[in-house]
Amino acid sequence: MKQFRMSLLAMLTTFALLITACGQTTTGGTAATSAPAAEAPAAEATSAPAAEAPAAEVTTAPAAEATAAPAAEATAAPAADAPTAEPTPEVQTLGSGDTKVVIWHGWQGAYLEEIQTLFGEYATANNVSIELVRQADVTSKVQVAVPSGQGPDLIGWVNDQIGNNALAELIAPVDQYGIDAAYLQENFTEVAANAVTFEEQVYAVPESMEALTLIYNKALVQEADLPADTDALIAQAQEYNAANSGQYLFVYDAKNNAYFAAPWFQGAGVTIVNPEGETTLNSPEGEAAGALIQQFSSIMPKEIDYNTADSLFKEGKAAMIMNGPWAVADYQQLGLDIGLATLPVVSSSGQPAKPFVGVKVLMMANNAKQPEAAAEVMKYWGSTEVQARLAEVNKQVPANAAAQEQVKNDPIIAGFIAQAANGIPAPNTPFMSAMWDPMAKTVESIWNGGAPTEALEAGAAAYEEKAVDLR
Repeated sequence: MKQFRMSLLAMLTTFALLITACGQTTTGGTAATSAPAAEAPAAEATSAPAAEAPAAEVTTAPAAEATAAPAAEATAAPAADAPTAEPTPEVQTLGSGDTKVVIWHGWQGAYLEEIQTLFGEYATANNVSIELVRQADVTSKVQVAVPSGQGPDLIGWVNDQIGNNALAELIAPVDQYGIDAAYLQENFTEVAANAVTFEEQVYAVPESMEALTLIYNKALVQEADLPADTDALIAQAQEYNAANSGQYLFVYDAKNNAYFAAPWFQGAGVTIVNPEGETTLNSPEGEAAGALIQQFSSIMPKEIDYNTADSLFKEGKAAMIMNGPWAVADYQQLGLDIGLATLPVVSSSGQPAKPFVGVKVLMMANNAKQPEAAAEVMKYWGSTEVQARLAEVNKQVPANAAAQEQVKNDPIIAGFIAQAANGIPAPNTPFMSAMWDPMAKTVESIWNGGAPTEALEAGAAAYEEKAVDLR
């Protein structure tokens, strides 16, 4: 295992250096209410997902900054002799104490503003200094800086980054600082506690949970008419679409996004990937999920992606959408009267659709210069007061159980709490990074009319080719 960790660290660092040399960036980090990133699965603040939806190999799944909606048009690549200048990190120092805790993050918007207020209060009360550094690409920056001792004390990230970065020794376990299994059990929900535990060690304090759910426009569909299962959903969509030309009952980023396909596969009974790297993607349950996705392709635009689905819903041309908390603020600002409901039962299994539950976290970097002080900041971050305040700003589900009780009467937060209860923690195993791209291509093949059996067989084989290097 040690040899594997060192080889993985070398590979990650080399990759990051190559990216830096070319003046490019990859999606990384997590933030606010963004969509998951294939690093996975989360964009930031109020941006659309990109993969903190996990990204397909970092490009398909949702993302911390990952699920940001793609630009409408691609721009020309810069000339080889004209490298793109790296963005200058945004730095804010809070407090003036002699002990300085440095936090690298990708937070932005109203979410970041509330964080600045919270950390400012902590710095003043505890006579410390907290330096918030917003990095354009947290992932690659950490891969380069931490091994050389130039990294931060803490990293605001997402839980699906834990496995890879623990094995690469970029982050450190925090059990020795009192952030252990007993601490998690006392303060956090089971889903959140499991999300930050890797190989029986704790690597982070969970902050909030996000999952895809059903969001509907009350002007177009009533709560009493929401479909209970996927058979009803398909039937109602066929009737609604026929009666409303150019409009759709239900849309989502369906064509080739593995993160958005996960609820149907997991609801059908598929284990996408377990900690040992095993998958049941190619199985009767997988075929049932594939058949459902093929049915979805008949009730939505053929060329659908995140932006298309989001625009249809915003324009009142779709009555329901599967989306996450990062989208709520935009819908409300447009004056849409929205409601939330749990995703329907998958008819083939009789089980509810089960989305990934992504958890935004605060991790300790390896080689942290102030580990003890950093651990105290982590505990503050996990407190009931802090998580309740962040939840109120972002309409997100607190990981802290007591904070969840405080905000559960908010109808939006309550909706996501109900959905998270049906979800599955986003895997923090390194094997998940090998699954995003094969699964996305499997979904796309099925969506375009390919036989589910053949697509699943090819997807499972492609995953095994990638996973063998992780075993």
